Amino acid sequence: PECVVCREKLANANMVPSKLKRHLETKHPFHVQRNLAYFKRARDLNQRQQDHLLDCVKVSEKAMEASYMLAELIAKQKKPHTIAETLILPACKQIVGVMLGPDATNELSKVSSSDNTIKRRIDDMSEDIEQHLTEKLQASGRFSLQIDESTDISGAAQLLANVRYVDADSIKETFFFCKEMESHTTGEEIFRVTNNYLKESSLTWNMCVSLCTDGAASMTGRVKGFIAKVRAQNPHIVTNHCILHREALVAKTMAPELTEVLSQAVQMVNYIKSRPLKSRLFSQLCAEMGADHQSLILHTE
Repeated sequence: PECVVCREKLANANMVPSKLKRHLETKHPFHVQRNLAYFKRARDLNQRQQDHLLDCVKVSEKAMEASYMLAELIAKQKKPHTIAETLILPACKQIVGVMLGPDATNELSKVSSSDNTIKRRIDDMSEDIEQHLTEKLQASGRFSLQIDESTDISGAAQLLANVRYVDADSIKETFFFCKEMESHTTGEEIFRVTNNYLKESSLTWNMCVSLCTDGAASMTGRVKGFIAKVRAQNPHIVTNHCILHREALVAKTMAPELTEVLSQAVQMVNYIKSRPLKSRLFSQLCAEMGADHQSLILHTE
């Protein structure tokens, strides 16, 4: 209960007529002579204000939800953050204005779509996904890691990790983290980056049952390699070689008759792929034959 004049919250014990009269005479002496209709109007006005405030909150929540959905679509399509403010929202306003009228267009203006807002939305969703994944790994108690280090087109060394774990009655595999290597890409540095991330996530190496890496010296070195550093923390961990790398190694040690066939196939593919005209003709041929794929991948060492 509250007073319809000053909006003060009243305790249940103050709802007796004598205490209500004392409150009115003490705090609102100018309203003592008011009739019942005045207080009913004040009550109705307060109720309308509360309803309007709730409606504004609901609209704000819907606008925020729409902003998050917009940021999710932009992130999934890997588009620049500015596309929301410069293209998507103006296009939506024009479409809605034609189909539904100017009132609906005004509602769209409540959706935040600036590049900084989209960035914050994406960061919020990323943190939420990371938190949920960490909680699932902690609840599972066992997981496997696949670690690979590579250099991107800008020359920065990126450390990528995937994780596989048990979730309820199924085994799931998902992206774990991607960290930039600040300086060297040695086994010790790779272990330091991975170990720090596990500590931040409240995970331990004893929970990691298997580890998959490539055959680089920084990974498989006996003393300073990444696997050696991990074994010092968990001697019972099982290590595996990447399957795709195994296929490449097997292709180099095949029988001569099989190697000749594979070499000829690689030469033909590279001949077509390295010549734009041949590639276009090949795509036309595939389209006429109804093939599912119409392009080739260049084969290198």
